Amino acid sequence: MMARLSRRKMLSSPPEPRSPRTPTTAFDWDAGTQGRRSAKLLTRILFTTLFIFFLQTNNTQAAGLTEVLSGYYKILSAFSKSSTTKEGIFYALQRLRLEFTPKLTKNLEANFTYDHELMLNDFSNTPDFNFIRQKNQRTLAWFDADKVITDTKHIYERHLLHRAFLKFGSPHSRVTFGKQLIDWGKMRFYSPLDLFNQPLPSDIEADERVGFDALNVELSSNNFSGMNILYGPGRTNAQDSYGLKFNKKLGTYDTTLIAAKHIKEKVLGFGFDGYLWNTGLRGEFTYTRAGKERYPRASLGLDHTFSSETNIILEYFYNGAANNNFSAFSGSILESRERLSSKKNLVSASISRKLTPLFKAQLAAIYDINGKSAFVNPELSYNIKENLDAKAGAQLFAETPGSEFQDSNNLYYCELKLFF
Repeated sequence: MMARLSRRKMLSSPPEPRSPRTPTTAFDWDAGTQGRRSAKLLTRILFTTLFIFFLQTNNTQAAGLTEVLSGYYKILSAFSKSSTTKEGIFYALQRLRLEFTPKLTKNLEANFTYDHELMLNDFSNTPDFNFIRQKNQRTLAWFDADKVITDTKHIYERHLLHRAFLKFGSPHSRVTFGKQLIDWGKMRFYSPLDLFNQPLPSDIEADERVGFDALNVELSSNNFSGMNILYGPGRTNAQDSYGLKFNKKLGTYDTTLIAAKHIKEKVLGFGFDGYLWNTGLRGEFTYTRAGKERYPRASLGLDHTFSSETNIILEYFYNGAANNNFSAFSGSILESRERLSSKKNLVSASISRKLTPLFKAQLAAIYDINGKSAFVNPELSYNIKENLDAKAGAQLFAETPGSEFQDSNNLYYCELKLFF
């Protein structure tokens, strides 16, 4: 999430925040006090929840704490060049994640996922860092459980509740309330149906998606059909989000119809996911009204597994929301999530292969048809032992002026991830 080093040239200053907030620094007494208070508050919430849980369990159940408490420790380092000064820049992100998932009753469970992140860097005073600062819950979520502790010349530190929800389940329904992942998309790269937690496919940590605060009701029946009703509050009534999704299995295809409103976007959409002979076939189509704008989006994809070791994915994305306004797209996380791309026609592909049971190679690429630019991401990953993974890769660009990937600089990264 925070670890994404922007591949685009940023504006000279970040967009106007929704309301003023001064980051905590080591030299600001008031801000430091606020950060410590926030830390204490989150700590109390976590320990109070643990205490209540233990009060409701016997000693034998308490001994099984590892069944409800898990997480990881990650170190991610990246090296690139500044899009403005062209000087070499780097960062080293450390993240400790604690995920507490107690089963409160037979049908009720909770999820509290706490992150503490520390980023050492040498470019916090450049426009490149603005995009990282914008990737927070104050910008992207209704409930701001994301607090900056330190933002100084070489240290960016924060802590947050990555997920915080209650889930009630029964044989034909599931109700989830709180900060959660809402994934309506079927595509692997650009997804028109994925309205609420849109990832950008060029993120180093594309799977680290900011939680969406919502009441999410899922209903299912015995005839392979279901319905999803969603409501997410906004900072104003005009920014409220809500959606309705119908699922139905037709032959070998899972089909989806949606009608949704997210902030200022009103969307009607259709999607399918199934097989054509031995090849996976999926697609999405949406029509959106956003203020005075009207635009369609469409995506079509194929994937094929040649053996248990090799898989290929190919997708095409048409983006009617693309307006070629590169400076706005590259300088605002909100604009990039709404537009998805600055160009209308993109082709994406990936190939992955298991070289050994523990060693995997993957190559992903995106080609901008209109601007004649490309993004290529080779990556190697290795399972060192049962709970320790390592990977290394690069983000390489071929760009031209006015293209999707203009002013992008090659980036190299490596990662260690220890699960517990």
